[in-house]
Amino acid sequence: MREIIKLGLILLVITSVAGLILGGVNSMTAEIIEERAIEESLEAIETFFPDSDDANVVDDGDVLAYELVEEVYEVLEGENVIGYTIKTVANGYDGPIEILTGINMDGEITGIEILSQTETPGLGDRITEEDFKEQFAGQSSDSELEVDALSGATVSRNAVVNGVSAATDVFEGELRN
Repeated sequence: MREIIKLGLILLVITSVAGLILGGVNSMTAEIIEERAIEESLEAIETFFPDSDDANVVDDGDVLAYELVEEVYEVLEGENVIGYTIKTVANGYDGPIEILTGINMDGEITGIEILSQTETPGLGDRITEEDFKEQFAGQSSDSELEVDALSGATVSRNAVVNGVSAATDVFEGELRN
């Protein structure tokens, strides 16, 4: 009995130390990870809007209250707003899918980018292929999206369509005016 308690206490000490070390590493790297995520978003914004000069985060509560919407960036050319990029997170087959959607002021989708996903390799991860993503470009934000099916990846495809639809909804409902 005494041996079991001793082993239990040793295990407790080891796991406590490991937990503290992991917590410390996480707190040291959290800022770097967040900066890298912002950089990825800004790179995507530049591909959606090559003439852009700047992008500002939109902190409007009404905008962020829309389902699936995580972040919204106002894209500027000089003093003029030329469009928005909207980050949504939809549930895929194997976890959340982060999608960045660019929409210009004419209500045209300028492109999408999959920022992160954990879908099945060879099936659901086909949502990251250019052929799939290019289907969204040029579609109007005020009409239903027309996107080809992905055989064996229906849930992943639908998650992306839902995320992009949420972006068009917030654009039409709050940002277009």
